Amino acid sequence: MGCEILEHKIAGFRALTLTNGEYSLIVVPEKGADIISVRDEKSDTEFLWTSPFGLKSRDEVLGKNFIDNYEGGWQECFPTGGPAINYRGAVIGQHGEVHALPWKVVELAQDPNEISVTLEVVTTKTPFRLRKKITMRNHSGMIEIDEWVTNEGSEDLPIIWGHHPALGGNFLDENCKIDTLAARVFSYTLPENAETGQFAQNVSGAWPMLQNKRGELVDVSEIPPASARTADMLFIDGFTDGWISITNRERKVGIAYLFDPKIFTTMWFWQMYGGGTGYPWYGRAYTLALEPFTGIPDPRAADIDAVAGTRTVKARETLHNRLRVLLYHGIKGVGRITPDGVIVPRI
Repeated sequence: MGCEILEHKIAGFRALTLTNGEYSLIVVPEKGADIISVRDEKSDTEFLWTSPFGLKSRDEVLGKNFIDNYEGGWQECFPTGGPAINYRGAVIGQHGEVHALPWKVVELAQDPNEISVTLEVVTTKTPFRLRKKITMRNHSGMIEIDEWVTNEGSEDLPIIWGHHPALGGNFLDENCKIDTLAARVFSYTLPENAETGQFAQNVSGAWPMLQNKRGELVDVSEIPPASARTADMLFIDGFTDGWISITNRERKVGIAYLFDPKIFTTMWFWQMYGGGTGYPWYGRAYTLALEPFTGIPDPRAADIDAVAGTRTVKARETLHNRLRVLLYHGIKGVGRITPDGVIVPRI
């Protein structure tokens, strides 16, 4: 079986399944170009999490805020990430604009050896155009995501840009471990995590060790079970190479991201290990997200220009980025990943 793109409907939305027979993904262009499924078909492994809400119908979703419509899966966060913020006179909600906008399908390209979908969106509160091309090839576990951000305004503008892939499905459990070459992991406390968080605010450690509230060192690369009942927001930085992976050692399957650490300088590490009390999870969330971002948010900042972790896109500038996703099986961990995507197993 070669590569193909299948068109169908999910909850009233147009959906596109890209598959090469061994791996597949589903993207929903009209729902922020969310990716709602990434699968290893051979091992029957679903990598992405579905929230308790699931994907709401088209009529329920459009025009509403992020968390009320969060089905899990993978979102693009742009031109801001993190809490709602004032953006030079416009209020932009949690995780930016583009997740709440319908994207246009610009091109579908397919032959037995390669498939791609090109998507585009124009923001409404800021003058950005974002184009994204997702490519898969036959007999390959690599998914390439090429993106072009254009500032169509006449002002230099700040952005916090990133990806929010929440892992779960039948992939995530206590047999999972993260591998990466990073220098530091650090915390801050979200108000909704205060009761069940393991870590105090502004705690820093050498990756992967971090001191918890009881003074114990915790290896945060080891994923606990849902019975841990904890919820935290961490950040990872100081990457010597631009890759991070998570492997289920029992199933011998995993997912890795290859990224440019000059663009995505920080990996947000959202942990919901059965914690998270009150709305919206009520203790029902077992997921984590390793989120490549251009910087970190500042929950104390009321204005985008007060956030230290932004990147500037100059007037009329186009910024290109390539994020690659690697799906793999047959190993229990990753020692390193070469720039061309070859995985060297951890011994």
